[in-house]
Amino acid sequence: MVKSFLFKVGLLVVAMGVSFWAIADDRPKAPSAAIMDEPLAERPPRPSDSSQETPKIHEGVSQTRGIQQDQHLVDLNQASAEELEALPGIGAVLAQRVIALRTSTGGFRAVEDLREVKGIGVKKFNRVKSLVTVSISGPQETKQREL
Repeated sequence: MVKSFLFKVGLLVVAMGVSFWAIADDRPKAPSAAIMDEPLAERPPRPSDSSQETPKIHEGVSQTRGIQQDQHLVDLNQASAEELEALPGIGAVLAQRVIALRTSTGGFRAVEDLREVKGIGVKKFNRVKSLVTVSISGPQETKQREL
């Protein structure tokens, strides 16, 4: 009697599995196939020649580069802690380390010297290097070097 009951339950489970599998297989594969009666929304026509848009893109890129070059560069040899903290990825602790290295070595000679600060790795240096400069005091005038 128990064998008969288990056999019937097994057949029921198999039948339900096959039914669910058949139902799932009948569903449309693409979402657009399910909505056949609705009209497609009209799209604006695409330009046939994509080279017409290329100058616009280059204009935007060159304008962006001009904006970035016009930004105020932070001088590593004269910046305060607040100015250093305004740089991406530089917090209060790193700003103090930059100032400590600057005072202990007599100032930065190149932007790459920033890598000597503990906590400034390759990624952080790459984010900051275009935003900083180093001024070198000479006997006659102050010269600025940018990276």
